[in-house]
Amino acid sequence: MLNYPRKKTVITVAVSLMLLLFLACIGFFWDSREKEWTTSTGSAFVMDTFVDQKLSGEKSGQAVEEVNQMLADFENRFSAYISSSEIARINQNAGLSYVQVDEETFQLLKTAKEYCQLSQGLFDITIGPLADLWDITGEDPRVPDEQAIQSATKLVNYEDLLLREEDHSVMLRQKGQKLNLGGIAKGAAGSLAMETAKSYGVHSGYLSIGGNIFTIGRKEDGSAYRFGIRDPRGEASDYIGIVELTDTTMATSGDYERYFEENGVRYHHILNPDTGYPGDSDLISVSVICQDGGMADFLSTTLFLAGSEKAMAYADAESFDFILIDREKNVYLSNGILPYFTPNEQAEGYHFVNAS
Repeated sequence: MLNYPRKKTVITVAVSLMLLLFLACIGFFWDSREKEWTTSTGSAFVMDTFVDQKLSGEKSGQAVEEVNQMLADFENRFSAYISSSEIARINQNAGLSYVQVDEETFQLLKTAKEYCQLSQGLFDITIGPLADLWDITGEDPRVPDEQAIQSATKLVNYEDLLLREEDHSVMLRQKGQKLNLGGIAKGAAGSLAMETAKSYGVHSGYLSIGGNIFTIGRKEDGSAYRFGIRDPRGEASDYIGIVELTDTTMATSGDYERYFEENGVRYHHILNPDTGYPGDSDLISVSVICQDGGMADFLSTTLFLAGSEKAMAYADAESFDFILIDREKNVYLSNGILPYFTPNEQAEGYHFVNAS
């Protein structure tokens, strides 16, 4: 009986201390949360396309600036059209000598060559001579004569990309050969940009580089980021559906962004190394969703060239998902993307199909 009041006092004090600690933690949580969700946006024109980003985190403003700088530095190193870049130096010394490059460049070229092998040459980073000949992304796009196409096609062979591991040196075997990393560069750059953003404490946000989307985490309300899949035969604002993305990458290849028309024929920028002409499969748009930006870029290009029949063989792949659109307005969805895709019922004429 004599100990009871003391025990009660001890319990009361303990409860009070716990309550104060709880309230302090709540205050700290909300203060931290306010800092963490500081959001910054930015835009730029880099790698011949528009770049937009929206990042949330304590140092989001600095992250936006660093991402823009990182992308500019990436372009200066990897663009075939900047004469001082490492890629341009390799092209300038084709058939003459090895060029020593830094480790990051060497590893990207090594990975790109592996992708070329996986695609059995349908994806080929030595496409440069053909890309220059057509000039579809330049100021003077044209249909070259057949002889010129055949001559340029003979120079396209990824096996002629020689990689010397011991000193990180690179050489193209034949004079006139040229590297063009258009089918992998934006994806690889975007993945590096996301790592840069995370290093500044960014825990939520997205980056758009042309047709490539990169996301970190979820939005402040806990929902996934949502992006429209463009209607390849509509206006820029038209879409055929909405896809939800969380901590992942989506790359899109299509015949509707960069092209010209001659005599009623559309000539787009995705060239087939085998024929020397723009790809002529039944697909007009391919979106690939996976964790690695470079791989997403490579796969969207390769599946676009391969066509729907071959692409749908990967409908149950564990490492990536896809959204394919063919000329007949069929939309093929891989099994893994189905729960995260919402068709636009107002998109006229489109038919949605489970590709599995």
